Amino acid sequence: MTRDWKQWLRLILAVLFTPILAAGLIAAGLAMVIMPDLVFRVMIDSTTTRPATLPEIMASLFGFGAIGGGLGVVLGWPAMILGGLPAHLWLVHKGRTGWRTYALAGLVIGTLVMLVWLLATGDLRHPLRALNVGPLLLSGPVTGVLAASLFWFIARPARSRLTP
Repeated sequence: MTRDWKQWLRLILAVLFTPILAAGLIAAGLAMVIMPDLVFRVMIDSTTTRPATLPEIMASLFGFGAIGGGLGVVLGWPAMILGGLPAHLWLVHKGRTGWRTYALAGLVIGTLVMLVWLLATGDLRHPLRALNVGPLLLSGPVTGVLAASLFWFIARPARSRLTP
């Protein structure tokens, strides 16, 4: 009885926190790749910059991570409810509870979410332009893999006794 309660708690915590954490980490990483000047440089006036100190870099990364966490709520929670939980139940039912299987499911779900997001927010007259956004396009699949891996680590489906 106690083990089942703990397993349900792990599942709920995984559903609630993994989309936020994964999106926040990926957003901070993307900020370093796409906009390194906003992270590693500090503007003194309109023409002069200096290298940022470690606390300033951490503050910038925390800010970008918070924005990513917000996107994790907006995009990640619906993706987890509509895609992640059904995939989890199906994988547990099939007995495929390994990390790689969950990472592959996260890759597929993250790719679908990113494509839907880019097509929904892009120009409908030229939908293929949405695919020409470089590292942003990869953020969906990478976030999906990270979220699924964190979900697997927290929920521990291989030890699960929950019946779908």
